[in-house]
Amino acid sequence: MRFRIPLYDPSFPYIILWSQKSGCTTVVKWFFAQLGILDEAFAHSPWIHDYESRVFKRREGYQRELLAALKSGSHKVVKVVRDPMVRAPSAFLVLAEKGAIIKHRRHWVQDHWALVDEWLASRGLDPAEGINFLEHLDMVNEFETRLPQSINQHLSPQYINGEEAFVQRHIPIESFTDWVKEVSGEPGVKPIDLEAIEGSSHHHGSDPARTAALGETPETARITRGVYADWLFPSSRAFINERSIAKIRETYRLDFKAYGDQYQR
Repeated sequence: MRFRIPLYDPSFPYIILWSQKSGCTTVVKWFFAQLGILDEAFAHSPWIHDYESRVFKRREGYQRELLAALKSGSHKVVKVVRDPMVRAPSAFLVLAEKGAIIKHRRHWVQDHWALVDEWLASRGLDPAEGINFLEHLDMVNEFETRLPQSINQHLSPQYINGEEAFVQRHIPIESFTDWVKEVSGEPGVKPIDLEAIEGSSHHHGSDPARTAALGETPETARITRGVYADWLFPSSRAFINERSIAKIRETYRLDFKAYGDQYQR
């Protein structure tokens, strides 16, 4: 409740937990489609999370009712999770998105860059040169070891201390479609064409030229604010190699431990 308010409606049999950079946009769209308010959400804003945070979860009594439902066991509780090995570099690339340099609105990544600059400077590194993937993993690990959930939620581990007291099942986003088919037709669950709602404007496309430009050691290639503001990104999977895997596993050890063998390497 403190970090990521779950999706809840008294008429829907599932309470859904999720994390940023874990397929959350698809999950929210599916949930709103189940309630018949997806069109209303898009009429409010093309960015689905605006309606989610500013309207749906702002309903008077929402959090109170949600907490009561969690405690009473009146709803099935699931959490959608993503492979930490894939989520880590994808989240890292957000630092290079347009949000880091836009001036008309404050994007969370701008505040994160302030932390990055301070962290680099404290180690005698020039913030103007940016940060590489391995350094960023070290930074996240340092902050999260000192105080869990102290880094922005797009970058922090998905696991929240104590969630196991409520969550009955973890749904990998990689098999979310299968789960949707599995529960479709259950009392209170409508069959929804997931393919029709899955598209998201903030998925990183992969540009071969940008991937090649990372060189033979992508994990040490530095990125700076908004360097991919044109929305042409290197493949996030290029950052996953024998030199980075151990650090990813250490930084996101809570996720690997909590979400079982499905994500073990």
